[in-house]
Amino acid sequence: MNGIPIVLGYLLDIAFRDPAVGFHPVRLVGIFIQAQERLYRKVFGNLLFAGFILSAVTVSTVLAASYGFVVVAAGLHPAAGFLASAILVYISISPASLAHEAMKIHGLLSAGDDEGAKRELSLIVGRDTHDMTREEIARACVETVAENSVDGLISPLFFAAIGGGPLAMAYRAVNTCDSMVGYRNERYELFGKVSARLDDAANFIPARLSIAVVFLASLALRMDGRRALEVALRDRLKHPSPNSAHAEAAFAGAMGVQLGGISSYGGVRKEKPCLGDPVHRLGAERIPSAVRLLRVASAIACALFAFASLWR
Repeated sequence: MNGIPIVLGYLLDIAFRDPAVGFHPVRLVGIFIQAQERLYRKVFGNLLFAGFILSAVTVSTVLAASYGFVVVAAGLHPAAGFLASAILVYISISPASLAHEAMKIHGLLSAGDDEGAKRELSLIVGRDTHDMTREEIARACVETVAENSVDGLISPLFFAAIGGGPLAMAYRAVNTCDSMVGYRNERYELFGKVSARLDDAANFIPARLSIAVVFLASLALRMDGRRALEVALRDRLKHPSPNSAHAEAAFAGAMGVQLGGISSYGGVRKEKPCLGDPVHRLGAERIPSAVRLLRVASAIACALFAFASLWR
């Protein structure tokens, strides 16, 4: 009965968003990863093996702790077990917080506070924001909303449907490892390779399911569902990552905008493949459309995965 924790966790996210506190479990996972990295770089001479140990220890520890939390709670009362699993689902997803941050950026842009919008954007993206134009701020915001619809919503709910809150948290551990060490640079090329490949594997099915979820959401909002599906199928494999472009392409199609292009990371300009077609100008006024699409997609994903969990 993983459907109950999925629905409760989703409702908790709507009600409270992501708690911005230092002891948030995902932040604690990040601290755990940092401590392991420092240790393993000293202990192991083979960085690829060290990265494998980091991923294995992190994911297994989070899974064991989460499972133990649910078992202890269920031992007190069956309802407490469902609530514990729901809390873990709530911790693993973040659509409400993502929508809130995006609308905050929209408000700042609408008020003419471009510098404030850049500061807020820098908190949710990894790219450089200080030299961005208003259009680039809007594009980065929409891209972040679209991309995070997978790892901040669809993927954790997919795993919650299979194994409840504990498996959703295990996915979050996989994703956190990738976000911290899964880079293709001199420092992490070997150390982060296992984390990056594990994240690719975990997101493979959810990324493809995101196309269907965004398609249904676009129909519900009377956006361009046909274009969402066509663009997603056309552009979903343009990105070097096997998963990153699926949801972004679907969002771009539904909204009639073009995502991708040139962005700066650590002072280095990189050109990402363009997704979608520039039917409409991508300015600040498009951010609320992306947020509405995210919110409806969230509700649809919750309903679909809660229902699917009944048949496992």
